[in-house]
Amino acid sequence: MNQDLSDPSEIIPPCQEECVIELTDPGLRLLIHGGAWDITPSLHQAHALGVKAAFNEAVSCFRSGGSGMDVVLEALRVLEEDPTFDAGRGSFLNEHGDVELDAGIMEGASLRAGAVGGLRNFLHPSRIAREVMEKTNHAFLVGEGAEEFAKKCGYLPLLPEQLVDPREREVFARWVAAGKPDAKRFFSSSAANSVRSGAHPDKRGTVGVVAAVRDHNSRAGWTLFAGTSTGGTPGKMKGRVGDVPVIGAGVYADDEGAAVSCTGWGEGLLRISAGQRISAAVRAGVPIQKAVEETLSDLYRRLDGHAGIIAIDAFGNLAASYSTPFMAFAGPRGVLSHLRLPDGCATVRGQDL
Repeated sequence: MNQDLSDPSEIIPPCQEECVIELTDPGLRLLIHGGAWDITPSLHQAHALGVKAAFNEAVSCFRSGGSGMDVVLEALRVLEEDPTFDAGRGSFLNEHGDVELDAGIMEGASLRAGAVGGLRNFLHPSRIAREVMEKTNHAFLVGEGAEEFAKKCGYLPLLPEQLVDPREREVFARWVAAGKPDAKRFFSSSAANSVRSGAHPDKRGTVGVVAAVRDHNSRAGWTLFAGTSTGGTPGKMKGRVGDVPVIGAGVYADDEGAAVSCTGWGEGLLRISAGQRISAAVRAGVPIQKAVEETLSDLYRRLDGHAGIIAIDAFGNLAASYSTPFMAFAGPRGVLSHLRLPDGCATVRGQDL
C-alpha cells in the first residue's frame, strides 16, 4: 500500500490489504517509526506526515553523502522537532512539570553506542548521545552529568517555554489542580481533555530509526545503525528512565544480528531486553520478522505488555510489527499506518491477542 499524502486533507485509512516492503534503494535500507499506541484519529494524519518527512530527510542526507549514523540522526532530528511525537518538542512533562529526555544510538560494525537519560531542556538528545559515543570513553550519561557534558559540547539548553508544547502544559495544570491523582488513569480520562491522551498513555510510543548501509567489506553486505528518542510518559517520576536509551532494550545494532528500535511500554521492553533478544535470535538463524513477532508475543505472554518494533538485519531484510492498535512508520514504499487485523499483514503484523 503506497499512500499519497500530498493532499493534507486526506484521511489515512486502515490497511485492508497485504502490504509488502519493496527494497528499491541499492545502497540504503531504512525504517522510521513515530510510536506505537492508540493514536487518536485526529492525529493519524500528523503522524503519517511526520514520519514521511523524517524518512525523506534521512534519504536526502544519505544521497548527499551522509553516513549511516548521519541518516539516523537526521531522521531523529526531524521527529524531535515535531510536537506531534513524544520526543524533543512534543515530550510529556514529569511529575514536577519538567521535560526529561532519553535517547540512545548504536553502530553495528563496531558495537559503539551512546546514550543519555534524564536530560532536561535540550531539543536533540539523540545528537548529544552521539557526542557521548564519539567523544568519551563511556556509553551512557544521565541527569546533571549529561547536561554538563552537553554544554561542554556546545549545546545550549532551551527555556521550558521554548520546548514544551502548550497542550502538555495545559493538561499538566489540570492534573496538578486535581491533586496529582494516578497519572495513568488521569491522562487517559476525559478530565485530561487532550487529543494526545489515549486509552493507554503509559504505552504511548517514542520515535526511532533503523538503517542498513551497503558495505562490500561486510560479511553480509550491510552495516547496521539504530537510534531511539523519547520524552517518556506523562506525570512520570523524576528520574524515570525506560527502555529507550538502554543498549539492548529499546535500541540495539549488531552487524552479526540486527538493528532494532522499540516503542511502547518501556518498562516491559526493558525487562525482556527486547533489542538484544531480537538480534541474538537473528544471529542464531531466526528470520528477522519472526524474531520481532516472537518478542512481542513474549512481552504480552510474560508481562501483559504491548509495543511496536522495527528492525533490519545485515542482509538488508526489513521487519516491523506491533501489538498496539496503531503504529505509524515510514518505509521504502511510503507511509503505513495500520489497524491491528485478525489475519495480520505482511508488512506490520499485529499480534492476534
